[in-house]
Amino acid sequence: MPLTALVRQLQQAPLTGEVLQRSQRPERLRLSGAGRGARALVSSALAAAAEAPLLVVVPTLEEAGRWAALLELMGWSSAQLYPTSEGSPYEPFDPTSEITWGQLQVLSELLDVPGDGSGKGAGGQRLAIVATERALQPHLPPPAALKAQCLSLRKGDTVDLEQLGETLTRLGYERVTAIEQEGSWSRRGDIVDVFPVSAELPVRLEFFGEELEKLREFDPASQRSLDPIEVVRLTPSGYGPLIAAALREEMPDGLDQLLSPEALEQLLEGGTPEGMRRLMGLAWNEPASLLSYLPANTLIAVDERRHCLAHGQQWFDHASDHHSEVSAEQGVELPAVLHRAPDQALATTEAFAGFDLAELHESDSHANSFDLASRPVPAYPNQFGKLAELIKGFQRDKAKVWLLSAQPTRAVALLEEHDCISR
Repeated sequence: MPLTALVRQLQQAPLTGEVLQRSQRPERLRLSGAGRGARALVSSALAAAAEAPLLVVVPTLEEAGRWAALLELMGWSSAQLYPTSEGSPYEPFDPTSEITWGQLQVLSELLDVPGDGSGKGAGGQRLAIVATERALQPHLPPPAALKAQCLSLRKGDTVDLEQLGETLTRLGYERVTAIEQEGSWSRRGDIVDVFPVSAELPVRLEFFGEELEKLREFDPASQRSLDPIEVVRLTPSGYGPLIAAALREEMPDGLDQLLSPEALEQLLEGGTPEGMRRLMGLAWNEPASLLSYLPANTLIAVDERRHCLAHGQQWFDHASDHHSEVSAEQGVELPAVLHRAPDQALATTEAFAGFDLAELHESDSHANSFDLASRPVPAYPNQFGKLAELIKGFQRDKAKVWLLSAQPTRAVALLEEHDCISR
């Protein structure tokens, strides 16, 4: 059951506004002393109060999965896990399709966010994303380069079907007789089926002449049509075609040493050889990170910063060593722009409003910290006089009191007698 009501209550609490104000101080706010569930609840309430999208940066992919499930429970319209690769960015092969497609699913949603400052996707969806520190590394094409290759088809659009087929091929989609997996398409007369790599289900496009009359998702197993939709967004099937196109345009020095004769010939003929990711630094001087795609008002929460730094350092050391090995083997220096030190990567989040989260309370005199830890209170079974004095003490401290009782009506009546609460 979604905890939307609880998030809304916390969102409207005066203390939430005070915490948001503290997140604007020069010293980064640190919220500590709470379990993962409480941290997800507080983060969701703060983002809702700020009317902002939320990005949570965590140490590991396992932790990211737990956070994504919790944020979905908090009532976010869209709670996405952004997958990342543990391998070196200078490997001669690209990450698995599942990783790339998972990234494109998040990126396509971010590219669709309007520039009105609302931070909401299509249909007013509130966006929450969970990713590891690796998402802060430069591993993506610049947003403008990706957006220029994306295609949106809406009901009522006029489309040349032959040109659509050429576009799908250029985006890396394979033509098949029947749709079974992502990155494929088929055509039967005026019906085009396509399975976007950035979507959960394939889409059936029904045309009348060149007019797009209907769009419906369908089940690839039974081929039965499902719910109608208004728009389908098609991204490239990977980053390789974008990198290859940029390399053909620039033809940087040393490219012939980094590619085999067969791969170079394939590139020059308009193809996309395997292992394009490690050449991203030749295609663009400054590859992007996930942050480059976020709306400016995004709230960024860094969970367990010290663990993020530790995990990130292991990957950085491996990537640095592998970069040196590849450059020595190829006899040409690859631009070292696909990896940065984890402290530098985390520092890029400071361009956005946000806060740090930690499960354990740290007594290191941090200049801007807030303790979320719960504390035990004395138990007074059936002693409503003492309980009333305890509650009055909390009220004098301007604390909000939540009282859970198996007999709420009786408890309220007795506390009213002690001038503790009023209806």
